[in-house]
Formats: sequence, C-alpha cells, structure tokens
Amino acid sequence: MKILQRTFLGVFAAGIALILANSAKANLVVNGDFESGDFTGWALFGNTGFTGVSGSFGGVSPESGSYQAYFGAVGSAGGIAQTVVTTTPGASYSFDFWLYNFGGTPSSVNVTWGGSTVLSEVNPGSFGYTEYSYTETATSSATSIAFAFQQNPSYFLLDNVSVTPVPEPTTMVAGAMLLLPFGVSAVRMLRKSRVA
Repeated sequence: MKILQRTFLGVFAAGIALILANSAKANLVVNGDFESGDFTGWALFGNTGFTGVSGSFGGVSPESGSYQAYFGAVGSAGGIAQTVVTTTPGASYSFDFWLYNFGGTPSSVNVTWGGSTVLSEVNPGSFGYTEYSYTETATSSATSIAFAFQQNPSYFLLDNVSVTPVPEPTTMVAGAMLLLPFGVSAVRMLRKSRVA
C-alpha cells in the first residue's frame, strides 16, 4: 500500500513540476544579461559615448552574474535596441529589466516595446538596482525593444533584460485538470492508510 501511495504522490508531484516547467519559458532576448561581456545581440544607436559593458562599475556589482551595461551619454540620448523575432501577434509577454541610476541632472531614460513607450523619466533621482516589469502584447512576429539614455554627470546601469511568454490561464487549468485524478486518488489512499 505504501509503495502505491508513493507512486501516486510521485506522479502527482512530477505533473505539478511539469506544469511549472512549461509555464517558465526561456528568455527571448539575446544576451539580456550581458554575460557575453559586450553588446552581442544588441544594436547601438544615437550617442554611444560613455557606453559599454563592464563587471563592477563605479563600485556597483551587476544585479546578478558577472556583467552589466553602463550608459553615460552626454548632451543627447543614445542606447541599445534589439528585435525579438519570436513573438506571436496577440500573445502577452513579460518585459522585465533591472535599472540603476547614479543620479544627477540633466538625465533621462526612455524604454520602448514595439515602438511604444513603457518607461520615460527625466532627471530621476538616484536609486539602486530596481526591477521594472511590464506585461505587453505583441502586435507582430518581431517586436523591438529599446533603451535610450542621457546622463550628463554620471551613469545609468542596466542588467537582466528579459522577454518571456505569459502562460495562458486555460493552459494552466487544463494541466491541473489532468493531474486532478492523481491528486484525488492520493488523498483517498492516505485517508485509507490512516483509518487502517
């Protein structure tokens, strides 16, 4: 009986793990964490002075990993862009990144998804690494993301840029419904073993 209980519970746990694994999709951004040590996968645009990829920068370690991007364009904005070519029109995506600002004015940051602005700030105060997360809808099979910065007196830092599909609720419910019989059987078996 105990072997059968363990089998049911094992299958149930494996099913849950499978649902969770399928809902955690891979990052669609190439080199979003800059771990290549450069801007591989990204296109630079505008004023790219004082722009690059580094390990620790100004005493600040990357949000995670070994590298981060820095931006300190003076007098006009510049930055990086990438076209994510595996998006599905009408599907939702999580657009996520970490930003650090040493502060000072004049400065600005502008972030876009498919040409639409998701973040725009002028002369923001200094702040440590902060996560920004947006749920966006793709309008084509190729979606552009872009980060534009101007930071006359200091720098912005950027790390861990990601675009991941948002799982459809119906997919998660269908997966859970497939596992329901295993869960019910496991509960019944546990109750019977306690009574016995």
